Amino acid sequence: MQTDEIEIDSPPIFEIGEKVRSRKLIRNDGTFPGKDIGATLAKKGDVGYVVSIGTFLQSSYIYAVHFMTTGNIVGCRKKELELAEEPEMKVMLRRNSAEHLVVYVAKKDLEEEVVQEVEAENERILTLANGWELAITNLDYPVTLPKTVEARRIA
Repeated sequence: MQTDEIEIDSPPIFEIGEKVRSRKLIRNDGTFPGKDIGATLAKKGDVGYVVSIGTFLQSSYIYAVHFMTTGNIVGCRKKELELAEEPEMKVMLRRNSAEHLVVYVAKKDLEEEVVQEVEAENERILTLANGWELAITNLDYPVTLPKTVEARRIA
């Protein structure tokens, strides 16, 4: 996170109930009661569920994750987590009145502007204004909009 970036200006990346995976080894920094400082709280690859969302220093989200292997509920930052599942969903691509590309996710009743588009191997990665990243395959340009396509949330 950049020093001038305030994460809480945008909605949380993860939602309560979402299945997430630890991206790295998480050790007790002294804030986890009943465990020694430096004790392992979650290993890289451990899976858990977001049970609550709080904030830290009015700038970052802290996700309380219940890790199933240890039973620990650990406060994690966005950079320490990733989605455990890559859910497929249908999204609609269209242009708004300012001619910017917009994605509508009916499953979440969410409409966000695309802020970045990257061509990757056999897919396009769209970064939305809320921080979500969607992978869309089989999308040949130019595209006649609006168009409904399959997408996979990757972050």
